Amino acid sequence: MVVDLGGGTADITVHQQCEDHTLEEIVPASGGPWGGKSVDDRFIGFLEDISGPESMVKYKEKYMYDFLDIHRQFEVTKRSITPEKTGNVSIRIPLSFVQFCKNNRKVKNCPAAIEESPHKGVVQYDAGKLKWTVDYFKQIFFKETIDSIVGHIEKLLKDAKISDTKAILMVGGFSECKLVQQAIIEKCTGKKVIIPIDAGLAVVKGAVYFGHDPKAISRRVAMYTYGIQTWPEFKPTLHPISKKYEIDGKSRCKDVFFPIVRKGEKIPVGLSKPQIFRPLFEKGSMLHCSVYISDEEDPKYIDEFGCELLGTLEVPLLNHDPANVEVEETLYFGETELRVTARDLSTNKAIDFTFDIL
Repeated sequence: MVVDLGGGTADITVHQQCEDHTLEEIVPASGGPWGGKSVDDRFIGFLEDISGPESMVKYKEKYMYDFLDIHRQFEVTKRSITPEKTGNVSIRIPLSFVQFCKNNRKVKNCPAAIEESPHKGVVQYDAGKLKWTVDYFKQIFFKETIDSIVGHIEKLLKDAKISDTKAILMVGGFSECKLVQQAIIEKCTGKKVIIPIDAGLAVVKGAVYFGHDPKAISRRVAMYTYGIQTWPEFKPTLHPISKKYEIDGKSRCKDVFFPIVRKGEKIPVGLSKPQIFRPLFEKGSMLHCSVYISDEEDPKYIDEFGCELLGTLEVPLLNHDPANVEVEETLYFGETELRVTARDLSTNKAIDFTFDIL
């Protein structure tokens, strides 16, 4: 299991080694907004608890240098927090923030603003500094993020396909946080937790290695269901009447999701899935190939919850009867990008586009 904890997100993948020494994904990559930035966001929320709702946007615009100074100090303090650390921590607050609190809260001083906040009695302002106990600092800034990371890992390990995972490799800048390391080690007993030196650079090094050997990962697992919008013949026993649409005298079912690869399906590197389509309109001069993804394994229509448009390719239909045109739409899977090609078989003219799917 690779736990990539970056600035914005936590991304978790599970691989096993194949007989040819390549790697194969076992379950789709997953994760959430539990990177180091989520801790920073809670600090901004804390400052807004003191200075007033949505006030930090105004403060940042008016006092950018002081805002960055507060952020830098928090970053230094955040990195100093370890599981063993006790006592108090403090951050120096610029005079501009103190004055901003007074004006925005309509109070006489910063301590009065704290008294009106949810942190009354546990945060102090003294000699130009905000002070907390280390325990409270961990609770309000780190706990929710760490609980989300650990909870997601525990949920994944309950899956029978990966319950026998032997090792957890922590990479990414936020993996260097001692609090996160301790939480994962304590909760994932029986698993070997590996934390490389300079975990923050491990992802970059891995990207370089992968660039030299892109076949190192031989199979991936589809994170979504990938498909194309189609308009098949309307069938009353199959389609809802709300989807019926008349085109050139023919009854069509609009917005149908035609799946190419389903969520959870194993995808070998370089897999291609071609499909032949005809233009929808007899006198059309353009064929639109709209590619969609869905969180569901078996979506029916493109307007269902969880469906999202990746993009649309437009294939010009030139110098021939559109009614007799066939267009081959091919999706290429298994790499870090999804490549889509739409080719007019009568002219061999092709439109090509790629989508980042990691």
